[in-house]
Amino acid sequence: MIKRSLLQLLALVILTGCASNSGYRKVSGHSVDNAAAVDSIYARRFVLEDFDQRLASAKNFHSTGNYYLFRSVRDSLIIDVNAYIRGNAHTENDADFTRLLTQLSILDTLYTPTSQSFEDEGFITVDDSLALQFADWPEIDIELDDGVMFDKYNSHFPELENNRIDFWIKYFTGPGKARFERSVYRMQIYRPTVERILDEMGLPRELLCLALIESGYSMKAVSYASAVGPWQFIRGTARIYKLRNDWWFDERRDIVASTYAAGHYLNDLHGIWDDWFLAFAAYNCGEYRVARQIGRQRTNNFWQLQLPRQTQRYVPKFLAALYILRDPEKYGIKIPMVDPIVFDEVTITDATDLSLIAESAETTVDVIKELNPQLRRWATPPKMEIVLRVPRGKGELCAANLEKIPPSQRITYRRHTVRKGETLSAIANKYGTSITALRRLNSISNKHFIREGKSLLVPMQGAQYAAASSSVSKPGYKDDTRSIDKKSLERYAAKSAPPKGHKRLTYVVKDGDTLGEIAEQFHTSARRLRSWNNLSYRRFIYPGQKLAIYVKESYKVAPDMVASTSVATPDETCCLKKVHKVRKGDTMYSISKSYGVRLADLLAWNNKRSRSVIRPGEAVTVWVKRNS
Repeated sequence: MIKRSLLQLLALVILTGCASNSGYRKVSGHSVDNAAAVDSIYARRFVLEDFDQRLASAKNFHSTGNYYLFRSVRDSLIIDVNAYIRGNAHTENDADFTRLLTQLSILDTLYTPTSQSFEDEGFITVDDSLALQFADWPEIDIELDDGVMFDKYNSHFPELENNRIDFWIKYFTGPGKARFERSVYRMQIYRPTVERILDEMGLPRELLCLALIESGYSMKAVSYASAVGPWQFIRGTARIYKLRNDWWFDERRDIVASTYAAGHYLNDLHGIWDDWFLAFAAYNCGEYRVARQIGRQRTNNFWQLQLPRQTQRYVPKFLAALYILRDPEKYGIKIPMVDPIVFDEVTITDATDLSLIAESAETTVDVIKELNPQLRRWATPPKMEIVLRVPRGKGELCAANLEKIPPSQRITYRRHTVRKGETLSAIANKYGTSITALRRLNSISNKHFIREGKSLLVPMQGAQYAAASSSVSKPGYKDDTRSIDKKSLERYAAKSAPPKGHKRLTYVVKDGDTLGEIAEQFHTSARRLRSWNNLSYRRFIYPGQKLAIYVKESYKVAPDMVASTSVATPDETCCLKKVHKVRKGDTMYSISKSYGVRLADLLAWNNKRSRSVIRPGEAVTVWVKRNS
């Protein structure tokens, strides 16, 4: 007994002591650091207990609103589970690990804001999370066409009817109506500005709705992927389309600059496939991911592509918003009468205090900030020419007043990175300022101690700044000089295509299936299944999920090997239909066990998925054999 207890303790220390970045080492079937005495059964049990405890902790952190700790525990848990499975491949067939993987998949769907601003943070993620609380995301059979299409508006986006578009229409006009109307209100403020730019670029005005679903027209919107502004640009794409952003200034928050950049990007994406739906999908998840899936699945029909979940929802959401705005009265949505934003523009060529600009335009600093959300500090950026917006009718006055201010009175700023051996005195002498000014501006308590690499803000007079500035950055967002390399994308898609001489099968995952078992059944590997279906090690399969499998043309498939994409209603001569009223604590799994039916069948009979939520009082259809 003592020996067994020591072995158990040794296993626990080995397994729980592994860092997340190295993962769980293989402990079943082979020794670790010559620990051959560790009983694999007890080791596996302790691994599961550890994983289950961390899973419970993650759920608890999420329920109490501690999202930082939730993300930390969830992400480290996923890394460790995947590392353990890679080292112990047989665990993918283990029922306990299958349950654990299902629970991890559910954790990935939970909303986790990264700031206190629910309205502005991760707009798309919040929208999806809220909508999925009220209804399940409908499946579209990949064998079907797009849906019912009719064009009564003579536009680039004719009316299209399918259950995924209906999902978003029901949400926007139902539980999400207030949120949708708030977004429309903000859209009306910027609508004339955006439509003018789209017209100038020769793009459809309907693209206005893309920013509506991206950010709700919040200039301060930030996504979980750090995409910023009304058109949600990440830093890399912003840089390609010449949107400048630094400590002082972020053009991604500028409605004019970001709309030009979004227009160029969308025009480039549309030029690849000549298809707006694919362009939107690429805008959401990246053109290379879309190209890869087109190559793998041999179709350029958006509705048949297996893309990330958010991207699958993205195009139907855009179409739903567009259809509602085309006929708001039909859907009971009120389009508010809003005074749109109007302004004059003034070119500023060096760092200038916003209070000085406000005084020159006979307005307030708050008004200047409201018209220019791209400004992140109390002054315009140094070494950067920007187009600043001031109240309508004040542009010429502001420019004239600023012109009258001599350089010696126009205080400007620049940033200086401390180099090895530099002192505050040397830096102050270099820029013609004082040690006191540097200490006040940078909150330096000890003038004798500054760290190498620290960035200091240096106050400078205009004449001194002009001498120190070697070049001035100019706006580039209007330049139409970029294009996506279409040939490179085509080569990439060709590499992602399935093997020649193979045919595609569609397999519907059943309850208890694992990737390893499915791969063995079709004489392939789990790695290939993940590749064909865009499944990372963080993505897990679930009953009812459709998987693409490629087999040789000569391969003969037994009828029972490929699951039907639709589930027929059982024959009433041999089966009896029962209605189960959901009680508190019920799950689809527990209901299936109590009636002796397969979970996959129960989900199919009720048009639900493994992560669907059921509530007390809800009716669940169950078909049982008459002799049971």
